[in-house]
Amino acid sequence: MDGHNCIFWGKFKEDGDCLPLPCHCLDVALAFHALTDLPAIRRALERAGDRPLDEQDRQRLAVLAFLHDVGKANLGFQYKVFPDPPFDSAGHVAELGILFDDQSLNEAFAAALEVEALFPWFDDDCGLAGYLYATWSHHGHPVRFDQIAGKARTWARLWQPFEGHDPIAAVAELAGWARRTFPRAFEPGGEPLPGQPRFQHLFAGLVMLADWLGS
Repeated sequence: MDGHNCIFWGKFKEDGDCLPLPCHCLDVALAFHALTDLPAIRRALERAGDRPLDEQDRQRLAVLAFLHDVGKANLGFQYKVFPDPPFDSAGHVAELGILFDDQSLNEAFAAALEVEALFPWFDDDCGLAGYLYATWSHHGHPVRFDQIAGKARTWARLWQPFEGHDPIAAVAELAGWARRTFPRAFEPGGEPLPGQPRFQHLFAGLVMLADWLGS
């Protein structure tokens, strides 16, 4: 297989075989959703959130878990596995920070994620940001976006189209997969997702566990 046919990949093997990014995110989201149905885990979540969780809650949390690796859409990450990459090698967490620092990228990213459909899940607009930070902390430590200084121009290029590969379009594809897989999440109504820090910490830990299981 021509390795470049793997873009956008979620898991890549040295022989050039790959798992597409939406498929990896789907594996992890389904693993997360299954974990929340286990009695002990569900009980812990409900205690942390001070209320019962229904299927709509669980699907909304699974959508957020689906987005854990959205940062892998940047081209510095995608191209790093190929010979003579046109970009410097990049990770997939800190590089998300430019999407909040650059206005045009922020608007494009928000549109791709369809954030207007996600805002009603929370008490306020900051609720979504808190959960995104939690899901992006799936490597076991809180995500930090304090590395942008001096890298803004370089990182901005990683999210712009190049030779037919459009990272923002890849983000939109992930959002579409999440919506089709968990349609109940996007139905109107329901209580806001719990906003307690202890609940978000538990959520972040479960995303990390689901990532292990789904990988």
